[in-house]
Amino acid sequence: MLCKRKMLEQKIADILKKDIESLGCFIWGIEISGGSFSKHIVIYIDKKDDLITLEDCENVNIQVREVLDNFSELNFNFSLEISSPGIDRKFFNINQLKDYLGETINLSCFLEGKKCKLKGELKEVSDEEISLVSQGQIYQILKGDYLSSNLLGATNE
Repeated sequence: MLCKRKMLEQKIADILKKDIESLGCFIWGIEISGGSFSKHIVIYIDKKDDLITLEDCENVNIQVREVLDNFSELNFNFSLEISSPGIDRKFFNINQLKDYLGETINLSCFLEGKKCKLKGELKEVSDEEISLVSQGQIYQILKGDYLSSNLLGATNE
């Protein structure tokens, strides 16, 4: 079962999807942090074949702010940040990894029942597992054992 924060992130994504797409972008991911009465909402946007510009972020911010100000389930104060995922982008789900085969990633997962962090080259991605080469060894990580990952940009390698 999803926690309340994840459920709220999904609801926000659902209500904003069409508005953001109408501006030529799509939602890469949403993060909510903060306490009960005040939260920080970060919405990462991307484009299929182009870079996100400051103007994209400004336009999405204006549209999203209006929608969220009228969203009854946001019964708390919030700050809003619109951002590109950046060169070291966080992956919010396994399907996002499919476009990054051959790239170097950091990955957190469970291996043999223990939490583990790996750095390696992404080899294969299916709906059920990830194949990663790290320090000369091939790791098969099942979807249920996957925790999180991010791309290593050129400055982080």
